Amino acid sequence: MMFRREIRILLVGLVASFLTFGVGAQAVLTDVRFTPPTFFVGDHVNLLIEFSLDSPLAVDVPDNMPESDWAEIRDISVQQTEDTVSITIAFTPFAPGTRTLPDMELGALQIRDIKVPTHSILDSAHEGVRSLRGQLLMPGTRLAVALILAFTAMAPFLFFGLVRFIIKWVKRSRDIYRIGRPARKLKRLIKRLRSAVGSATAPYWYSDLTDGIRIYLGSRIDYDCRSATTAEIAVLPHFSEPEKPQGKILEVLQDGDMVKFGGRFADDKRLLRTLDSVESAVKEWEKSHAQL
Repeated sequence: MMFRREIRILLVGLVASFLTFGVGAQAVLTDVRFTPPTFFVGDHVNLLIEFSLDSPLAVDVPDNMPESDWAEIRDISVQQTEDTVSITIAFTPFAPGTRTLPDMELGALQIRDIKVPTHSILDSAHEGVRSLRGQLLMPGTRLAVALILAFTAMAPFLFFGLVRFIIKWVKRSRDIYRIGRPARKLKRLIKRLRSAVGSATAPYWYSDLTDGIRIYLGSRIDYDCRSATTAEIAVLPHFSEPEKPQGKILEVLQDGDMVKFGGRFADDKRLLRTLDSVESAVKEWEKSHAQL
């Protein structure tokens, strides 16, 4: 509706100009068109003005383009027949609002008061100056910041818990190593004595085995078994039940005393059976000790 009102204003201005400057009934305005119909500052626009003629009229293009402080007139072309004339004005507006092109003398035809309605992108986009917007954030930024702050707040507690866990794990590993060290030492001795069967005499062989067993017993029952006799060890509460691993190990000590001091004969098969008995008793004792 606004554009049609502006076109009517343009038509009235042109008709009034023609009547004032004496062209009169010789040229009658029939059409006025802007291409594009709605244009903005900086657009290339073509204005087409068409007249019907009662008689031939001398219409010429000016040698120099008219000058304007708000628009650039790029070209003016004229197409004429016996009873019509079409004038095309190519221009580019640089100011918004309704403004008037400069007067043009096209031979016998004079054009004045051409109203040009130029729109503004800013005016059509919004009214007034917008208030400042807040800083834009990438999607997920708030969640990431919240997680970082939460982790920072919990970091001391997590670090303290991790340190406690590491300390407990180190202590437990150290205790397990210490607990298993006597058994590992005795197993190495059993392996060495197994390879020595047939090459060492029975008394010396049993002497090495019983010394290793006494060291192992001392670490398990917290008693100095190395300086104690087999009889003294036998009366301790730990060896009251012969069917337990401790009782089997006590039998090996007693057999060793008989071979070392009583002159009992022990062949290679008996030595190997003795090692199997010690190895089985130690394994059973360690398993029961771990369960405790």
